[in-house]
This record gives sequence, structure tokens and C-alpha cells, in this order.
Amino acid sequence: MQLKTKSGLTLVALGIGIFAAWSLWTKTRNFVPVEHPVSLSPGQSITSEFKLNFDGLYLIEIEAEKTIPVDTLQCLMAVEADPVQCKDVPPALGAVWILFGDGQVVSHGSSLELHSAPVQADNVARVIGEFQGKAGQAYKLQVTFTADGKGLAAAHPRLKVGVASIAYTDIQSASVLVFSTTFICVLFGVVLLSIAFFAKRGSGGARAPRDAHHNRL
Repeated sequence: MQLKTKSGLTLVALGIGIFAAWSLWTKTRNFVPVEHPVSLSPGQSITSEFKLNFDGLYLIEIEAEKTIPVDTLQCLMAVEADPVQCKDVPPALGAVWILFGDGQVVSHGSSLELHSAPVQADNVARVIGEFQGKAGQAYKLQVTFTADGKGLAAAHPRLKVGVASIAYTDIQSASVLVFSTTFICVLFGVVLLSIAFFAKRGSGGARAPRDAHHNRL
């Protein structure tokens, strides 16, 4: 097998392998290790155990559906920046939390502290805590609610632990790099294979007239 053919096949296989490995890796990452409904009753404690397989900043959130007027929901969740808008709707969400790792307290906090803002999409979310998670580490999260959140019952609130949006941005950037690398490898591989193919075809065509001339002699 010619060197160009071997190199071309190697580049194509390398490009496909890189893309397949990246796709498999991203599909097996658990970006939301915790998500389950909560009642938000005052004094209620919820404990969740989970193990991470992705390094990054994780947000501890209470997420609610937009099944009640959004303005009211934002006031109840205390995510409305203008207090005048919520003068008749007091916050219904309060919580303290403790995060354990290997039986030791890793971090703790409350909803009264300032935290990273979540990405608001189909739901309304309130971040009550955040921590730097390590892949392979097992954690236990204990959340105790300190306010009467019955007003949020119709919005089906859920406790959620998920990777912060900044991590998704890094993954998207890496995906672009992987795609570019795959494209370049496959492109140059196909070019080398094409060169090898036409070179072989040309050499075969050149031998045919010489053989015919030899037979006539």
C-alpha cells in the first residue's frame, strides 16, 4: 500500500475517532445530577446523594414552572429586581443548605446570599447556592426550607443541582475545536486518498500501451 494511501486512511480514521470519542464523552456527562419535586414547607429538610462525572461550577436551584402569572411567580421566587413590583407579593422562598463530601462539610450557604444568576428559559429559577464540583466525587446535599412556600405549590417547584451555563459555553467552544479538527483530518485524508487513486490509475494506463507494443513485436 502506498504511503499516500496509508496516510490518507490514517487521517480519515483519526478524524472520525476524535469526533466519536468527543460525542461519546459529552453524551455520558451528567450535567444535572439532582432534580426532584419539593413542597417548600417551612422546616422541611431534603437530602440528596449524587456523584459527579464532570468538573465545573454547579448551581443549587429551586425551579418553578410558569403555571401562575410570571410577575407573581418572580416575586414569590424573589428574582424580581424591582421591589416596587413586589410590594403586595412577599417572597415565599427561603432555604439553607449544607454540602458534604466524604462525610465532611464541603460548603454551606443560604438563599439570602448573592449567587450566580441562572439562565431563565421555560421556567423561573432561583439560585440558593453554588459550589465547585469535582468529577468522581460523591456528595450529599441537605436543604432545609425556612419560609412558607405554599404559594408556589401551583408552579410545581423542584430542587435542582446542575452545571452553570458558563460550563456549557466552554463545552460549545471545545465542540467547535473538535469539529474543526475532524474536518481538517478527514479533508486532508480524502485529498491524499484521491491523489493516490489517480496516481495508481494513471500508472496503470501508462503501462497498457507499452504492453501492447511489446506484444506486437
